[in-house]
Order: sequence, then structure tokens, then C-alpha cells
Amino acid sequence: MALTAMLALSPLAGPVPSAWAQNPPPTPADKIQVSASTIEVMDSTQPQPVTLLSVVFRTSNPADLLIRFTGECALFTDVMSPDGNSKANVKMWVELDGVPVPVTSDPAKGGPDDGKVVFCNREVQLTSPDVIDLFLRTRESHAFQWGALNVGNQVHTLEVKAQLDVLVTGGGAAEAAVGKRVLIMEPVHLEHDAAF
Repeated sequence: MALTAMLALSPLAGPVPSAWAQNPPPTPADKIQVSASTIEVMDSTQPQPVTLLSVVFRTSNPADLLIRFTGECALFTDVMSPDGNSKANVKMWVELDGVPVPVTSDPAKGGPDDGKVVFCNREVQLTSPDVIDLFLRTRESHAFQWGALNVGNQVHTLEVKAQLDVLVTGGGAAEAAVGKRVLIMEPVHLEHDAAF
């Protein structure tokens, strides 16, 4: 598991060595934990989502999955007056086999949704006849949990994705960073008619 997780996290991971192509490392079964401490920086020039963590695992029996993610999230905003405005937030979600896992699938509760949650959010606005430059930097730790129902007995790929959404008017800039983070997935057997 550790080797698979390290390869999934390494931005420098290249072709699989030929020895592994013939005898790949075993796929971890059931419970998994994967973590990273590298800092992933996102700015307004990068509108595409980034993959924060990725792991391949096997469910041994059809099961439901509890997926927990915890991570540090930092925002950097720089606003200049007159009439400067900077909005920034980081949305995160998990994808199971390339499909976003919704927070709720129950139509009575607004589902199915896109599974995206806001991990950090800030809006800064300056209106002043004087020239003022305000730079804010914060870092916090947040967590969220998703659930996937009726996952079959097979090999799966689980990824945590993040995207920075920004709106800057006037002079200013916005960036975000995700630091230390942990992904834990645990197979469970919920009641027959369970819904998230």
C-alpha cells in the first residue's frame, strides 16, 4: 500500500519499471490511508483542478465506503484601493473511479450533488480615496467526510481534487495552498436502504 500511495503522490513518477510490469506490487485491500506533506499551490492562472491525493485499492466484497479527508488550507489575498476586491475559495471533492462522490444522493435532501465542499473562503474589499495595499494570509485545518454506497468487488481509484475559484477586481491577486493532508477510506456495511 505504501509503495502504491507513494507512486500515486509523486509528481515525478515516470514509467513503471519492467520488474513491476511483470510482477506489480499487490493492490491494497479494504482500508486505506494515504498522506502527503508537500505544498500544492494554486493561483488564478491555473483554472483546472489539481489532484491532491490518489490511491488504488481493492474492495474484497461489495460494500459501502466512508471516505474522510483532512487537510491544511491556506489563502493569500492582496487587494489595492481604490475599489479593489478579491474573492478566493478552495473547493475540494473526491472521485471514485473518475466520478465525483456526492455529499448526498437523496433527492429529498437536494441530491445528487456534485460532491464539492468549500474548504476555505475569503472575500476582501477596499474602498478608499487613499491608496491602501492589504495583504492577508491565513492557514487552517479542515475535514470532511463523503460516503459511497454499493461499491462492487473490484479494483478502484480514489482521488482527492481541489480547485481555486477567484474573482479579483481592481488591483490585487489571490492564491491558495494545500499543505499536510490525509485521506482515509474504510469499507462498511450500512443498513440496506441507507442514503447519504
